[in-house]
Amino acid sequence: MLMSIKLCCRYFIIIDDIWELGTWETLKCAFVKNTLGSRIIITTRIVDVAKSCSPSSEDLVYEMKPLCEADSKKLFFKRIFGCEESCPDILKEAANEILKKCRGLPLAINAISSLLATTRETKEEWDRVRHSIRSSKAKSDIIETMNYILSLSYFDLPHHLRSCLLYLALFPEDEIIERRRLVRRWISEGFIHGESGQDLMELGEEYFHQLVNRSLIQPDNIGYDGKARYCRVHDTILDFLIEKSSEENMCTVLKKQCKPNGVVRRLSLKGNEDEEIVEQLDLSHARSISAFGDIKLLPSLGRSKCLRVLDLQSCDQLKNRHIKGIERLYQLRYLDISGTGITELPRQIGELLYLETLVTSYALRELPESTTRLQRLARLFVRPGCKLPDGLGNLINLQELGCVDALQSKHVEELGKLTNLKKLSIKLNTDEIEGDKLEQSKEKLVSSLCKLDECGLHSLRIDYVLREKDRQEPFLPALGCIQEVCVYGKDMSRITRWIASLPNLHVLYFNHPKIEQQDIEMIGLIPNLMELSLSFREDTGRLIIRREGFQQLQRFEVYNAHMGVLMFEPGAMQRLKEFKLYGFKQLKSAAVDFDFGIQRLSSLARLIVGIDCTGCTEAEVKAADDAFKRMAEANPNRPILEMTRLGPQHMLLLTSLYFCLGEQ
Repeated sequence: MLMSIKLCCRYFIIIDDIWELGTWETLKCAFVKNTLGSRIIITTRIVDVAKSCSPSSEDLVYEMKPLCEADSKKLFFKRIFGCEESCPDILKEAANEILKKCRGLPLAINAISSLLATTRETKEEWDRVRHSIRSSKAKSDIIETMNYILSLSYFDLPHHLRSCLLYLALFPEDEIIERRRLVRRWISEGFIHGESGQDLMELGEEYFHQLVNRSLIQPDNIGYDGKARYCRVHDTILDFLIEKSSEENMCTVLKKQCKPNGVVRRLSLKGNEDEEIVEQLDLSHARSISAFGDIKLLPSLGRSKCLRVLDLQSCDQLKNRHIKGIERLYQLRYLDISGTGITELPRQIGELLYLETLVTSYALRELPESTTRLQRLARLFVRPGCKLPDGLGNLINLQELGCVDALQSKHVEELGKLTNLKKLSIKLNTDEIEGDKLEQSKEKLVSSLCKLDECGLHSLRIDYVLREKDRQEPFLPALGCIQEVCVYGKDMSRITRWIASLPNLHVLYFNHPKIEQQDIEMIGLIPNLMELSLSFREDTGRLIIRREGFQQLQRFEVYNAHMGVLMFEPGAMQRLKEFKLYGFKQLKSAAVDFDFGIQRLSSLARLIVGIDCTGCTEAEVKAADDAFKRMAEANPNRPILEMTRLGPQHMLLLTSLYFCLGEQ
């Protein structure tokens, strides 16, 4: 019965960026043929591929047209001056010539306008760029024109930014790359050179944002501070980077049954390589090995004595045997095994005297004792519950540490010795210790954290587990370094007074607490709170967000909310830019039930709504869709609305059957 329902439903599918003629022949076998109006859209950059995907009886190929002159100008001038009217008259002739040579290609216009935005606004500078772009009239030369414009942007970069950009050739197409992960790798590769005492992480993040500003990488997951937490590389730019890095013998991206020529310096493995070729690679000069996705084979690490970076993040097929002999990689500076199946590190890990960054897997049970010999270790990331070795305080150069069980008695005093720490993440769970030992650990932890606060600890994140039997307020003082708190537990009232006293708290998460009106008002008093996340229980009553609180809040996330749980008063959250309402449920048809007062959020720029469809009818879900659209349209700031249906397959079956049968 279920199968017949699937067969009678329409589908609409988009397949993005096909490169080879045979790909569609393989894929089309997976789609059910019917006469219900199903549609498949395929995108490709190759004309012959597009024609091969189109039915022979009809010409259904649509060729994307370049931007018209008006739209080209709008895109170009917006990036540099905000609008065409703000462009000085002396530059308009050069601007028109440059736009002609871009030929309406959005990526080319973006790249060249970003280049000009970083130069001096002088006629001489603009003329130099204008004369540098080769004009190409032949249609077949569009890619050449695009690559030449990218070359201009590339060679305009300072040398240190060129290396950082070319390094992105190692990452797969459409990969979402975390900013801090990328910066840590740049540091280990030696691309970041600061002055004495300068924070290399901060400098590297500045490099990252410069590449974003030049439109050479695309920002992703932009925070309330306007800075991207992730990035990705446009396919065309990635092709350019792979070719350029190959020319300069910087990065090697293996292709099927194609052995690379020359010395391999930085290797990218994506799981589709020929195993024999991987085994035959000469990695004696390799400085970096990056593995992605469903990888089951690594080259023998014993041949890579010059290796500085080994990044295996999210390769869940990799096990302990794959890192056998890693302790002999004496030049290693960066090791990431997070998201793998690796449960043990070699006991001799302390031999890696140059190691600067160690990111462990969630499956790792303990760190070897020799870890405390890693005197250059600056960044160490473990999961809560991972057993740490005695002598943690010997790691005097640590700058980032997370996430440790801070009340484990043998580590509490050791934390106070890490006086170079800038970022620390701890977990507080008093369930694991009882009686006098608990009280002693609390006293020692307060002493250690106060010492770190005085020594310049910038950011302290606390995962606080509230026990039912704890009736006292948190024992920690209101330290200035506490910037982020995540609370697990039901009784929120015991902790809100302490939280409200934290002067520099920026981020606050509550996971399924019992929350009442006085709690939300107390939280609203936190002076510098920028981001708030609440995960509601089903029995949460109505909460009113008043105009007096949350004066600095810019991002508000609510999970598992039900109808009527929230209402914004006029003037509430005046600086709020992003509101995320995810897992919204208990739907009804009446539109009045959906009024949250979202139209009163005067600075709202983005509204994200995820509707839980489980057990609901199509009519109820559509009513919710329409109600949120009306609220967004009623907001004078006209925020961007992103709607998502969660679990649409779990809507009431009879309703789904009715709509499917109605199509016949």
